[in-house]
Amino acid sequence: MLKWFYAESLDSGPLPATALGLGALALAFLLIRRSRRWWLYALVTGIASAGAAMAAGWAVIHVWYWWPEDLPATVLVCAGAALWGLVLGLTTAVLGPGGPARPGAGLRHLSRGTERRPAGAVPWARRVTAVGAAVTIVAVSALAINIYFGEYPTVGSLLRGEPALARGIPHYLQKKDADRFRVLPVKDGWVAPKGMQSAGEFRSVHIPGIVSGFRARDAVVYLPPAYFTAHRPVLPVVVLVSGQPGSPENWLQSGHVDQALAGYAHAHAGLAPVVLMPDPNGSQEANTMCMNSALGRADTYMAVDVPRWITATLNVDTNHDHWAVAGFSYGATCAMQMVTRHPDVYRSFAAIAPEREPALTASRAVTIQRAFHGNAAAFNAQVPLTLMEHRSYPLVQGWFATGDQDAVFTGNAMVLEAAGRRAGMTLFRSTFPGGHSWIMVTEALPSAFSFLGARLGLQ
Repeated sequence: MLKWFYAESLDSGPLPATALGLGALALAFLLIRRSRRWWLYALVTGIASAGAAMAAGWAVIHVWYWWPEDLPATVLVCAGAALWGLVLGLTTAVLGPGGPARPGAGLRHLSRGTERRPAGAVPWARRVTAVGAAVTIVAVSALAINIYFGEYPTVGSLLRGEPALARGIPHYLQKKDADRFRVLPVKDGWVAPKGMQSAGEFRSVHIPGIVSGFRARDAVVYLPPAYFTAHRPVLPVVVLVSGQPGSPENWLQSGHVDQALAGYAHAHAGLAPVVLMPDPNGSQEANTMCMNSALGRADTYMAVDVPRWITATLNVDTNHDHWAVAGFSYGATCAMQMVTRHPDVYRSFAAIAPEREPALTASRAVTIQRAFHGNAAAFNAQVPLTLMEHRSYPLVQGWFATGDQDAVFTGNAMVLEAAGRRAGMTLFRSTFPGGHSWIMVTEALPSAFSFLGARLGLQ
C-alpha cells in the first residue's frame, strides 16, 4: 500500500488533478453566497495579494539578492493565490460570511471590531471549514509551484527525501587495468558477456578537497552494468553538476538520471559512461559560482581534486578526449566554466539551461563585491564569455538544451553558443517542452547522454 502511495506522481495524473479541484472548491467556498460588500472586499484583497506577491518577488531578487534570476510568473501567481486564500479564510473565520461592514473600511473594522458580528453568529463548523479552506489553497499553491519546477516528482520524494545509497567503492570495484589510455572507441570489440547484470549501481562517495581545501558534501557515482563484468571495459567519464539550490542527489530525486542511464545502457549492450555527480557548493544554499574566489576554491576542486579521485579510484579511461562535463542551470554554467578554463580535462559538455555568466545575485556589482572584494578584473578573467573572446577551442564539442517556455535561459544559451562558435567550438542546441524545471531536464537527459556518448566512444 505504501509503495503504491509513494509512487504517486505529484506533477501529473490523478493526485495533482484532485488537489487542484479541491483548491478550486475551497476558493469557491470562501467566495460564494456573500454580500456585495464581501465581493468588493474580495476584489480589493485579491488585488492587494497580487501586488504583495509581486513586490516580495521583486524584493528577494533585487533588494535582498537571494538568487540571480527573477522568479517565474507561475511562482508569483501561486504566491498571490496563497496569500489571498489566507486573507479570505481568516476573515471568514473571524467575521463570518458577511465579512467587513463596508468596502472602504473593511480592514479598519477588522482591527477596531466595529460592525463585527457577535461571536456566536459564526458557528465553529464554519470557522474550522474556513481555516481548512485557506490551508487547502496554500497547499495547492505550493503543489502548483512544485508542478512547475518538478523538484518533488512523487509522494515518496517529498516524504522520504533524498534516496538512500550504498556508501563507498568496494575494493573489488577499484581494480584498475595497467593501460587505461584508450585511443579507439570503447565500443570497438565490446561484446556483452552472458550473465552480465542488467542494471548499474549508484553509490555515495566522499571526494576530499586535497589540493583545493574545499569541503564538499558527498558525491554520487554511477557505475554501468559493463563495469561489473569480470573483464570490465575502460569506460569514459561524465561529470554531472546539479542546479543551485540543490545537491548531487537531485539528479536521482528530481532529474530521473537513473532512468536515463538505464535506458542508455540497455540500448548499448551494458555500456554507459561512469557518471560522477560532485558537490561544488558545500551546502544546499551555498553558491561558490564554481570559481576560485573568497567563497572557496571550487574551480580547483572540480578541475583537480575530482578528476584525481576518479582516476585513482575507478577503472576509467585516462584519455581526456573521453571525458565530459554536464549540468543544469548553475551546473550548466559550471560545465561551461570547466571546458573554457580546463579544456585539458573536459573536452565535451552538455549545458542544460545555463546562466549567461556565473552569478550570486541579480546585481553584478554585488556578486563581484561578495566573491572578489570588488575586483571586477579577477571576476571577468574567469567568465566563459571573456575566455571565449580571447581563446580558441577547436577541440571542444558541446550541446545546449533549454525549455521552450524558458525565454531567459534560451537567450543565455544563444549568446553562449554564438561566442563558442566564434572561439572554434563545435556546438549544437535543442529545445524541449517546459520551463526552467526538472521536468524539462528529465526530457533532455536522454538526448544529452546520446550526444555525449557519441563523442566518448560509446556508440
